[in-house]
Amino acid sequence: MLSFWEKNSFLNYDVIIIGSGILGLSVASEISEKFTDQKILILEKGILPTGASTKNAGFACFGSLTEILSDFKTKGEDETLKLVYDRLKGIEILRERLTDEKTGYENYGGYELITEKEIFALNEIDSINEKLKNIIGENVFETANDKIPEFGFDAGKVKSLVYSKYESQVDTGELIKNYIRYVQERGITILTGCEVKEVNIKNSKPEVVVSHNVFHEDLIFQCGKVVICANAFSSKIFSDIKVKPGRGQVLITKPIDGLRLKGVFHYDEGFYYFRNYKNRIIFGGGRNLDFENEESYQFRYNFKIIDDLENKLINMILPAEEFEIDMIWTGIMGFTENKLPEIKD
Repeated sequence: MLSFWEKNSFLNYDVIIIGSGILGLSVASEISEKFTDQKILILEKGILPTGASTKNAGFACFGSLTEILSDFKTKGEDETLKLVYDRLKGIEILRERLTDEKTGYENYGGYELITEKEIFALNEIDSINEKLKNIIGENVFETANDKIPEFGFDAGKVKSLVYSKYESQVDTGELIKNYIRYVQERGITILTGCEVKEVNIKNSKPEVVVSHNVFHEDLIFQCGKVVICANAFSSKIFSDIKVKPGRGQVLITKPIDGLRLKGVFHYDEGFYYFRNYKNRIIFGGGRNLDFENEESYQFRYNFKIIDDLENKLINMILPAEEFEIDMIWTGIMGFTENKLPEIKD
């Protein structure tokens, strides 16, 4: 049961964006900056962004050496280099829009742990650097093996470290909190607790149908354009959007006295990733151990992967340190077949 006032003031917009994660907030910002007179609404099904935007490890990165080599094989050099450029450009826009202070941006550089099975990649550093020069202008990757004992890694397992000064970290929570504030200051409306049931076209205009969980009736929002920014959950709204869910398991340690490592770290083509947060370690990944079960919309733990993460902390990353796990959580990412954004009209 809506009032006249609610129908008159809350249900009509120029643009409706579904999803208030970093993608939805970025699209809303871009539209608002270019078309300042547009009335924009963001609909979010959760109280907070639901998928991965507030559940990731907080990396500002573009791809490790072995990940880029793998992408060259699966999607070709041109598409891979475009993806690297787009990622770097996105980080640049985000820093300009919000400032480093409001994103918690810190540049300690990035490292990739090279084990015996990735040692071949070291021979490709010069070649990859040459290919990336058109984007970055100078060499990106170099070995930093002196850091292996400095960081305390197991030198029997970590054969080499590949360093890039262009990778950084952000404070995920502060970034999203300040991004929400940024779009609200631009006059953009965000409504939470609004799970979209369907999107229909009526009289050549989109209608977005949301279930009202108090009155148990449908709310129908009308707009000129609707933009689906729900990533993994997009295919639940439009079945022809080919984005599959990929669940990520993440843990954080309790504070570790004298923690030696600082920066963002990748391992095994980017499937594993860890970083320092002050004197803690945030560690996630391992989806490649169980692709089938991790292709899921359920926020559940996979203890096969969590045990593997803990074992890698004990035996490879922090072999000389005592530590305790403080928290574990999961996030749902979205993946297209070729890892490239899917943009449809």
